[in-house]
Amino acid sequence: MLHVHRMGDLSYKAGGSTDVAARTMGPFLEKYLGQPIVVLNLPGAGGQVGWTKLARSKPDGYTIGFINMPALNMVYSAREGVLYHPVKSWDPIGCNIIDPNTVMVRIDDDRFKIIQDLIEYARKNPGKVICGADGPLSDDQLAMVKIQKATGVKFSYVAYNGAAPAHAALLGKHSDFIITNTQDTIIYKDKERCLVQLWKERYHMNPNTPTFKEVFGKELIGSSTRGIVAPAGVPADRLKILRDAFKKAAHNPEYKERAKKVGLTLAWMDAEEFGQFMKNLQADVDALINELK
Repeated sequence: MLHVHRMGDLSYKAGGSTDVAARTMGPFLEKYLGQPIVVLNLPGAGGQVGWTKLARSKPDGYTIGFINMPALNMVYSAREGVLYHPVKSWDPIGCNIIDPNTVMVRIDDDRFKIIQDLIEYARKNPGKVICGADGPLSDDQLAMVKIQKATGVKFSYVAYNGAAPAHAALLGKHSDFIITNTQDTIIYKDKERCLVQLWKERYHMNPNTPTFKEVFGKELIGSSTRGIVAPAGVPADRLKILRDAFKKAAHNPEYKERAKKVGLTLAWMDAEEFGQFMKNLQADVDALINELK
């Protein structure tokens, strides 16, 4: 009998969004595993402490953990001596929290009715259009760099300590637009407009906003994504138990209702899709890390 006793790695402090995600999921994993789940918070160094501990845990299926992307990838690529690999250190279990990046402007800013307006304005005013975002080395900054490369324009980037200050700066007219996440399209719907969504399809929480591919013909993926992994090397039979339990928990209607109440942005990738997502994301970060620095 597999005895999962730790959802280790919560690489951020108690009370944060990752902690909330783990504690919301925990009781449902317990139900399908038939074993207790203990949530451990191991914050420090932007997540590096917890991810390193998880990667170096015994790969017996007893310890699993949340990883946060692209923070996990950026820490690895931007720092020396990181003791985990963003792809090779893990056996993916699954992912059910995906918060795609979005471009938002003030609701009364008549310059930018659609995303093409913003891009053309930036093209005519290189380096003068100010993008505010959480950062530095955030999923929002990574999304901005991807948009620049895809469209050939250049923005001026201002990093804020979190999404809330970035929104405040936008509403105070200190920036021209911000890159944030889908959750904020609901929070700020009376003050801001969303111009484009960086996901493979229209996102269920923001269905009226087009994807980048719809507008420009090129798929552009950007998100704050949290999935569950185990240290690489877990025996196949135990890994299957973990994956099956996580899938059942993630699709449980009661879990979905609780997750919705605490503001989790639910979507789904199974272990195979999640593993490919991890590889693609690391390739993106590797290609863009010098610009991000």
